[in-house]
Amino acid sequence: MGWKNLSTIIEGRLFLGTLEAAKSPRVLSDRRITHIVSVGTEPIPADNPASGIRQLRIPIEDVDYADLLIHLPAACNFIRAGMAEGGAVLVHCVQGLSRSAAVVAAYLMYSQRISATAAITTVRQAREQVWINPGFQEQLVLFELCQYNPHPNDGIYKRWRQKIQQHVR
Repeated sequence: MGWKNLSTIIEGRLFLGTLEAAKSPRVLSDRRITHIVSVGTEPIPADNPASGIRQLRIPIEDVDYADLLIHLPAACNFIRAGMAEGGAVLVHCVQGLSRSAAVVAAYLMYSQRISATAAITTVRQAREQVWINPGFQEQLVLFELCQYNPHPNDGIYKRWRQKIQQHVR
């Protein structure tokens, strides 16, 4: 399978990729990456402050019940700020298929005020192998319902968390 390590979402500004891409000094340099959103727990060279790359880490697993939703506002703000500074942003997880694709879809929803379905379609057009797990797809719908700002006291968020906690037991 010839999957690409890196796909362009917004030309020269926003990229979706793999852990391998995030670990590649050449990829980071060629694309002029200044900001990285790491969705997972695996270390990358940007973890070293001397790299000069700013990083946001979202330490979650690729499972339906992982709470990505609460991290989406910070991720969207980080991506927006990176691009506003004239930088380029790489969003990655291990394979660039589910967790990171969900974060990129959330950013598109937030910045363009489009639906979860439209955002996922846009991401898949750039990276056809994307497969966002059903739990993250549900959280993207909730992200819109929470007006792109879920928080622990939000009724929609609280009901979803209760449902997830019952399922995990």
